[in-house]
Amino acid sequence: MKDPNREPVKPTSVPPASSSAQRVRFDFIDMARLYGVTLVYYGHIIESYMKAGSSVAAVHYKFIYSFHMPLFFILAGYVAKTHPRGLLPTEWARHHLTSRLVPYLFLSLLLIIPTFWTTDFTAGLVLPSVDGYVKGIAVTILGGFPYFNIPTWFLVCLFMVEFYHYCSSRLLTSNTKVLLIAFGFYLFGTILAWNAHFLRPTNMLAPHGKIYPYFMILEAFTGYSLYLVGVFLRRNKFLAGTLSPFKGVMAALACLFLVFLSYDLNKGMSLLPFHDAVLLAVSSHGNPILFPLTALIGTLMILLLAKLTSGNRFLCYLGGNTLIIFGLNGVFYHLINDRLAEKLLFTYGDHAIIILVSGSLITLASIVLTIPFVVIFSRYIPQLIGKPQLDGPIMRRLV
Repeated sequence: MKDPNREPVKPTSVPPASSSAQRVRFDFIDMARLYGVTLVYYGHIIESYMKAGSSVAAVHYKFIYSFHMPLFFILAGYVAKTHPRGLLPTEWARHHLTSRLVPYLFLSLLLIIPTFWTTDFTAGLVLPSVDGYVKGIAVTILGGFPYFNIPTWFLVCLFMVEFYHYCSSRLLTSNTKVLLIAFGFYLFGTILAWNAHFLRPTNMLAPHGKIYPYFMILEAFTGYSLYLVGVFLRRNKFLAGTLSPFKGVMAALACLFLVFLSYDLNKGMSLLPFHDAVLLAVSSHGNPILFPLTALIGTLMILLLAKLTSGNRFLCYLGGNTLIIFGLNGVFYHLINDRLAEKLLFTYGDHAIIILVSGSLITLASIVLTIPFVVIFSRYIPQLIGKPQLDGPIMRRLV
């Protein structure tokens, strides 16, 4: 996703041959974001196939979910700035509230609109109804879980991750300390994920669930450990230089093979016991050793692929604006995917090629449909989609 903390660059520019290593790094990070959000779209249409009864889709689902959301936390850490000494908590809060929680609220509440005339909303709310709207809005605003646009949970979790980073960044004075703190957060987050069920935001989804500020506090511990992996990679200039195409392709294929070998071994604590899938939104990770292993290898695969393919101006522009694409996935996730998957599965059956090809085509079409909104939102209301420092024709900058 577009990160306001990264050093300013022009997302639409094509780096010339003499570009600095910094510009090259951010180009491949933007490409990695684009690949990541593509996996999000594919994962969600595959989830709908799986809910409709597809055993083939269940395999695709577990494979993708084993690494695609950890990728985003690692990418966020890669482009994170070091907080200057003396940065006041109020300054930090003002910037991160406007760059994380404002787009979270905007993209979440935007999806209330279609619920006024449809009964096919797929998040367990009875809509349209007064009780449904009251509960959905309360959970979204007070509880920090986006009932109307579930994919945007990542923004809330990232806000908490960056709060942890603000508190601990002054301790990150060496590579050793970065790794030790990452391990400490991962260990603590794993213990909480196994035992502190009262911190799960899913508690609010029960008919009489209590609503209080969950705000992804539980998952943010694990998220921050992954974020620090990105910080470590950035400090050590990982993939900052040139990469031999042959070596890059061989390394990416090796990573793909290792993910294929390990993803289905990750079994254990899971809220989807039929598939033992990783689901970060509800702190469901599985085996505490295999989960980070597969997540890191899968992330490396995407980074290598991004490094090999970065440079296309238009794709880098989309990669630099994936927050919008990511947030608009809720339209498809809540209102379209389930009905479409049920119809296609009933018509064509549960065949591997059919699931792969149809899922890929639906993913591509869905992302293409978001592109006009990327352009419109970026031009007219950048303050509401993660760019609070920009002036726009409708609103002034927020920070």
